[in-house]
Amino acid sequence: MEDKIKLLAQWLNNTDSSTFYYDSERSGKLEYEIMQAQVEVCNKIGDMLEEILQMDEKQLQDNLEEQ
Repeated sequence: MEDKIKLLAQWLNNTDSSTFYYDSERSGKLEYEIMQAQVEVCNKIGDMLEEILQMDEKQLQDNLEEQ
């Protein structure tokens, strides 16, 4: 399971405009901003997953207890 989560994190961190089929020839400013927001969210989630994967058991438990 951990390998699958690592792969998902990599995919999310490699997200760019082509992931969302953004076409600068056909799209306007709003579409561009939406695409940029989608890329940023995917990258942020990927970063969070990588951070979680790097935690040891104690760090995981501490974070779970804080919630």
